[in-house]
Amino acid sequence: MSVRPAAASDILKEYGIPVTTGAAAGYIPDTTCAECHQDKAESFSEMGMAKSFYRPSPDNVIEDFDNAHFFHAASNRHYEMQQRDGAYWFTRYQLNEAGVRIHKFEQKVDWILGSGHHSRVYLYQTTSGELFQLPLAWYSQQGGKWEMAPGFEFSNHLGVNRPVRQRCMACHNAFPDVPEGSDRLGMPELFPVHLPEGIGCQRCHGPGADHVEKVLGGDSDLKDIRAAIVHPGKLPQAQLYGICYGCHMQPSVAVTPELRLGRSVYSFRPGQSLSDYKVFLDVDDALRMREDRFDINHHPFRMEQSRCFIESEGQLGCLSCHDPHVKIKPDERAAHYRAACLSCHESNGQGLPAMQSGLIHPDIAPDADCTTCHMPERRTQDVIHVTMTDHRIVRDPGPLQSLKQPIAKVPAEIVGVSLLYPDTPLSAAEKLLAKANGVLLNQNFKADYAAEAMADVMASGEVAQYEPWISLSRAFYAQKAYDKSLAAAERGLELAPDIAQLRLQKAVSVYALGRQSDAIAQLQALIADHPNYTLAQYDLAAFYFGTDRLEQAREQVLRVTQLHHTHWQAWRLLARIEARQGNADAAIKAYLTGLDIEPAAVSMREEFRAELERAGRGDQAQRYEVAK
Repeated sequence: MSVRPAAASDILKEYGIPVTTGAAAGYIPDTTCAECHQDKAESFSEMGMAKSFYRPSPDNVIEDFDNAHFFHAASNRHYEMQQRDGAYWFTRYQLNEAGVRIHKFEQKVDWILGSGHHSRVYLYQTTSGELFQLPLAWYSQQGGKWEMAPGFEFSNHLGVNRPVRQRCMACHNAFPDVPEGSDRLGMPELFPVHLPEGIGCQRCHGPGADHVEKVLGGDSDLKDIRAAIVHPGKLPQAQLYGICYGCHMQPSVAVTPELRLGRSVYSFRPGQSLSDYKVFLDVDDALRMREDRFDINHHPFRMEQSRCFIESEGQLGCLSCHDPHVKIKPDERAAHYRAACLSCHESNGQGLPAMQSGLIHPDIAPDADCTTCHMPERRTQDVIHVTMTDHRIVRDPGPLQSLKQPIAKVPAEIVGVSLLYPDTPLSAAEKLLAKANGVLLNQNFKADYAAEAMADVMASGEVAQYEPWISLSRAFYAQKAYDKSLAAAERGLELAPDIAQLRLQKAVSVYALGRQSDAIAQLQALIADHPNYTLAQYDLAAFYFGTDRLEQAREQVLRVTQLHHTHWQAWRLLARIEARQGNADAAIKAYLTGLDIEPAAVSMREEFRAELERAGRGDQAQRYEVAK
């Protein structure tokens, strides 16, 4: 990490301007940028990017709280969102046969993700610093409605424990102030209590501390001042659109882009080559042809399928139509987008495009533009409650109204993974590793053939980075090949001895191989270094329980519930400990807390019923049975 000169730090400190350090160093508050660039800041504040992430506030309410109840038939659960004293509160419950609410769960919303132009989803943060998404979302179009958030449409969703990863937040918000190295693959994914609110100026212009220091220092000429910040418009085409593509190029939500080996989440800076940071993967979907796939974040993916893009040889791009600082007013849209199209297409002299056939172009309504027909709005397949502009420019999209009709959520059926850009300058080994890892992530590390392909590459010695060893260890563990899982973790630790997940994988593999005391000692050392790493904290509690160290297990699992209060497995483990020690009432209470958090946990429900029977309270079980 580069160290800022003392003079620069002193100048910024004198003006009360905080500067980030660590993994994303050199960033300042966007309000500092606005002091000199007020016009840009004001117009940008209306853009969706500026509203991508924020605290709930009574001043920014768009939801209908008078009709904030939603019943999800697939999971047989009721959802509500309420506003209390300016705060948002999420509630989920079920009903028993008597119509009484059971398994009621409440959680205060800490953060809102999404501008609200199309939708909003809601997050909460644990004491450990982890972020989790709640299942309910607000969809703004057509008057607005409450529905399940994307990914929660089916009965077997993750409930209230869907983790929000650093990779997600790296595109949905400005970079946070986190320790150096904490954004590497395999480190605990924790966030500070205070986070930036919205994608700001510096996500496209780069860290602003040096630029502001030169302005305030008073001894730098204009050339040096300008050189200390990135002007995207002056970058080469690839680097310019790399800024946009870094977040907006996503061929499939089922298999996300891979970070290049050796790159950390917050390491990209405007002006760098995006291909040095990410590897973009495409998929073969057995249910949809490539040209029929349309997700909410498919802007450049669809645009690059257009004849306009192909024949422009890449000159057509995001900025051909969009100024990232300015939201086009509704009454200006038609003229703005028509002008963008006619900057390439010839006019017939009457303000209409000249058609190759020689026929007269149909009249365009005054409030319409070229995009109305050639880039129409259509229903997205991953977020089925919204419509988005389709950036695949076509001559005839077919009946426009049919494109907006409601559709059912149908998950992709992945039968193949490939590089979106096969000519990306990567070694054959890294290309194969990227594809194999994409498959493993999609298949929850259970794709044996992908693990074997990755193992062959790593055995060749061509790759000297630690990241693939994490996936290999996890895949071998899923296959119950614990000796191979341990060997993979140890190989990774030889390259990166401080990676928390590799240390955890080593410990759990050692435990599975019967060396319990050794595994416990390893976890104790890991937790000493990473006290908020709840995965390790919980595994240590489970190891204590598995070796009949009940008091230690109880103390340890209570620590987990303090760090991550919605960790339902920890509450189940606490219930088992209490039951083993003969504390029936405490066990029943812990089981109920776990069921409030995750009512779909069948094994926990069965254990709960059995504990009621042992306590002579079997007649109470019916109260907690969910009505069919």
